[in-house]
Amino acid sequence: MDNMKSDKDKMLDLFRFWCVGTFILIFAAVTVYIGLFVSWSQALRLGFPIWGLTGILCILFYYIYKWYSNRKS
Repeated sequence: MDNMKSDKDKMLDLFRFWCVGTFILIFAAVTVYIGLFVSWSQALRLGFPIWGLTGILCILFYYIYKWYSNRKS
């Protein structure tokens, strides 16, 4: 079968899944936590730096892992 994925591709897909899941979890947790103390519009505004940092780190870790797995094989 030509459409079978290699183990490296499966691991990259799994890592991508966990990065997206981590971002969604942090997005929801930060929004709810900040929203308990301020209005929702302020919570969205105050959450942007945390979400941005989390998003950038998830993307950065994904590409570092991708580079590492390509280098390893």
